[in-house]
Amino acid sequence: YVLRIEIYNMVRRKSRKMKKVLLSLLLISSLFSQANRILTIAPTAQTSSIGNVMLPMMNPARNLFDKDMFSFSRVNWMTNIVDDMNYSFINLNKGVYGLNMLFFNYGAQSESDETGVVLGTFSPMSAVYGFSYGREVEIKSHKFNLGVESKLVSHDLHTQKGLGLILGVGGYLPNVYKNLDIDVMVKNFGFSPKLGNYKTKLPTSLNVAGSYDYDKFNFYTQINFMKKHTTFGSGVTYKYKEVLWGKMGYFVDKMHNLVYPTFGTAFKYDKYFINVSYIYGNRELPLSNTIRLTLNLEL
Repeated sequence: YVLRIEIYNMVRRKSRKMKKVLLSLLLISSLFSQANRILTIAPTAQTSSIGNVMLPMMNPARNLFDKDMFSFSRVNWMTNIVDDMNYSFINLNKGVYGLNMLFFNYGAQSESDETGVVLGTFSPMSAVYGFSYGREVEIKSHKFNLGVESKLVSHDLHTQKGLGLILGVGGYLPNVYKNLDIDVMVKNFGFSPKLGNYKTKLPTSLNVAGSYDYDKFNFYTQINFMKKHTTFGSGVTYKYKEVLWGKMGYFVDKMHNLVYPTFGTAFKYDKYFINVSYIYGNRELPLSNTIRLTLNLEL
């Protein structure tokens, strides 16, 4: 979510050029407090199409069970505000290991003085480099699937730069009841990036997800507990002959006024997958009409 929704409410009725100037005046102070929100983005079309349910696809405790795969995602972000904010996400799963990289470009921004006079332009950037490892452990004759992840977060916000080390621990319980799988993960805790004298806040959360397979349908749900609020996502997929999937979901984040349905589809040919997701919403929703495209290759 990166930028406060309040900024969008201030500028949504202005022209695109005026939006850019107003955003620039508020961007730096907002980014300092909100930059780490990129850690909460559902980066791929697979996750965003089912209501931003991420754990069944991105829990390091599942590395043992996931197929070896390479994927690339490209997304234009908050197009209702600006036309050059975007991110790219690269992910590689190989055996018990996982590697991923996210590059977030906030777009070209106008640098202004205190009176609003434009002095020039700059392009703030953030990057997240992730590593994960999963394995089965045995404690007193009980076996558990556990996984850990670490992320190096780099913010380059024009006036300040910062680095942080973010950690996560996940667990996976398959077939808890028939085909019901449970995922649990504590995410985004550790050493937050410091920007000058400002120490950024981490969106630490406890995430619990359930997934259930029934015939050609897969049902998903996830609730995320954070310090001051919770978010919720739910979705379903329908599979047709292992070559075509239809997907839909719903996401709720009342604190940030984000409530919207999601849709998606996936095509498979040989070892290649093409995944597309879409966020539906009216003009009041800053994420409306967001399209994610993810290309997957089984290794």
